[in-house]
Amino acid sequence: MEGVSTQDAIRPDEDGALINNNKENRKKMNKELIISILNRVGLVFLGYVVAYMSWSLILPLITIGTLVWLENKTNKTKESIKKKATASNLSKDDLLKLLNNELPSWVTFPDRERAEWLNEIVLNLWPNISKHIIKLCRTKIQNNIRKKFDSFKFEDIDFGETPPKIDGIKMYSKRKDSIIVDFDVFYDGNCDINFSIMGNQIGRIKDFQLEVQIRVILKPLLVKMPLVGGIQVFFLNTPDISFEIEGISKLPGLNYFLRQKIEHKIRKTIVFPNSFTKRFTKTIEASELKALEPEGILRVHVFEAKNLEKKDVTGKSDPYVILSVGAQEYTTHVIKKSLDPKWDYWCEFVILDPLAQQLYFKVFDEDDFNEDDFLGSGAVEIHSVIKQGENDRWFKLEKAKHGDVHLRFTWLGLSPEYHDLHAAIADTQQLQVSHLATALLTFYVDSARTLPMKGFKKPDPYFKVSLGTQQIFKSKSKKHTNDPEWEQGSSVLVQDPHNDIFTIHIFDKRTEQKICYFEYPLRNLTTLNFMQISKEVFPLVTDEPDSYDSQIIISLQLRVLSNALYEGDSDSDSDFEDLGKHISKSSSLKRNSLLTSPDSDKSHQLINEERTQVRKSSRLSSTPSNGDGKLSFKSKNSSLSRSGSGFGQLELTIDYSKPRQKLMVIIHQIKGLSLKQTSDEPDPYVKIKLFSPGVTTKKHKTRTISDTPNPEFEEFFEYLLATNELTTSKLVLTVKSKKYIFNSNILGQVVIKFEKIIEKLPFRFWVDLGPQEESD
Repeated sequence: MEGVSTQDAIRPDEDGALINNNKENRKKMNKELIISILNRVGLVFLGYVVAYMSWSLILPLITIGTLVWLENKTNKTKESIKKKATASNLSKDDLLKLLNNELPSWVTFPDRERAEWLNEIVLNLWPNISKHIIKLCRTKIQNNIRKKFDSFKFEDIDFGETPPKIDGIKMYSKRKDSIIVDFDVFYDGNCDINFSIMGNQIGRIKDFQLEVQIRVILKPLLVKMPLVGGIQVFFLNTPDISFEIEGISKLPGLNYFLRQKIEHKIRKTIVFPNSFTKRFTKTIEASELKALEPEGILRVHVFEAKNLEKKDVTGKSDPYVILSVGAQEYTTHVIKKSLDPKWDYWCEFVILDPLAQQLYFKVFDEDDFNEDDFLGSGAVEIHSVIKQGENDRWFKLEKAKHGDVHLRFTWLGLSPEYHDLHAAIADTQQLQVSHLATALLTFYVDSARTLPMKGFKKPDPYFKVSLGTQQIFKSKSKKHTNDPEWEQGSSVLVQDPHNDIFTIHIFDKRTEQKICYFEYPLRNLTTLNFMQISKEVFPLVTDEPDSYDSQIIISLQLRVLSNALYEGDSDSDSDFEDLGKHISKSSSLKRNSLLTSPDSDKSHQLINEERTQVRKSSRLSSTPSNGDGKLSFKSKNSSLSRSGSGFGQLELTIDYSKPRQKLMVIIHQIKGLSLKQTSDEPDPYVKIKLFSPGVTTKKHKTRTISDTPNPEFEEFFEYLLATNELTTSKLVLTVKSKKYIFNSNILGQVVIKFEKIIEKLPFRFWVDLGPQEESD
């Protein structure tokens, strides 16, 4: 309508909204006023009744109860005001972090949507879905349990009227060949399941709760009906499960045991990298539907923890950590009697989608006689720790009074180029962790042909996959066939592609006898284009002379782990959508500051050679660093403490590995030790003591060399030390003699502070010994 401004056009709606809000506020105020008046009238009436009935003894109790109620009400009001005042000082991001576990994902993440319409559909379908689940319990699940308990039976099964709730739907629309949907599922219904053994009811499961994030993939997209080739469904992470057990079966620890068994079964069945697949048309290959393409590898360094809770009677704990991503799980070793443990544990996870997946960790105190005590847990959003500057962090333990865990992360991309393998091997050698991988092998076993028969019956074949001596996969069996079609595969991390052998052993399920096998050296893959083979036919090795034509059809793909860096801008929500665009491959050798110049290359190579030789107990030839064969530090302003003359000199090498968070010290030799008794030569050894603020002092000592003032040790020592602790730490080297028992056996000492020599590392040098300054 002409002549009417936009403000005038919308003013009636705004006025109507204001009028409605005022009416609601008046109703609310009137309701509160009426309740307040009724409370006071009721209190006066109660006092009148007490006085009229002469209940004098009850009056003080009522008075005290009323005062307590008023005090609690006042405290709640104060607490509410205090929380609001605190919240007003927090940013939106801080509030989201504070309430992260209590808010639905569509509130926390702007790219997720609510799905009320879908929940309405589920609500209408729930009675039929419930009947189908009950039928599944009474048939397949009950039959599986009866394999161990013959008389087991589900008596009454009721999943209640409250269906699972679907929330936080996210759609990935950038892939043209597939449709990917993520959503959260919550179930908190009035479930009631009764079961019996030998006709006697022994247990009841109720209050079953479930929380899980599900991914559905529709692929490939077709131009003809049914438009989609198939569906793939899996859980991105292990679901959170909770339930209560009643009856005879409510034994100590049984609830925990059953929950662990249920979670283990779910992980093996449908948690990534496992999945459920259904093909809609036979015009597509099963491998195309079932294949999951990982985005990369997350390497995790569980370095240390601090300020853990005391769970043992000694005031200490025996902590260890369990880490998991989906069905992949690793457990650190146990550190005995420590509240500030240093594990120095490394593990690697195959990551499908860094945007959607999370790393979970739980800290426990090992208990030899009871269930291990829980010390806290945490969750790490993977996309947040693969960015530059975010890969070395402390995490506060949740569900615990106090405690923190120090984790470090490295994101590794997957390269099809063989020349990247040399950098990957150099990376693992630098870390000096033997079990770290350099490549990822993906295998897919399609089928086998004309398997040999054992006797007159066709076998029930299944296969096991091994890499070296480690079994990594076991397939399902196929009944009564010489031509099984398994269509199964997985991915496995490889340490040494040059020497590892991929092996498939085929067994008969009925007799458990090995039928035949197939071996393939992985070095053969490295010579092929893109390091892969697709549905190739290979002969099987068998003991049967007439079965020379037995064959297997497999696909193999090798990808090298290449150091990658996420360089996205964390301020933009769209960065999470475009994560793949910002992951760029870079050599790990460029990342290390020690390897950026030819000189430092030589120094690092020298220190690596020294470590290897020392470990093999071989002697190094001493190479002086200056013209006269000595490099000493005598200035008080140097990185070393003041030194005297006549005490002798000590040669050592100091290096520090940032990736390993380790300080390395090599004690080479000592020259010219002073003799306390000129008629008797000393039996010297070196005592090494590392002082670091807030950390337990660590001590080592060399072996003793008899009857010499010029001992040669060539001994290597390692210390776990965080990078931020290095500059404030110092090393005390004390030379002692084992021969001087009744007199002072200290022959000299030197104190080395790292703050001024840290830029020179690795550093081999001579230092003058002086009188004792620190306790040894």
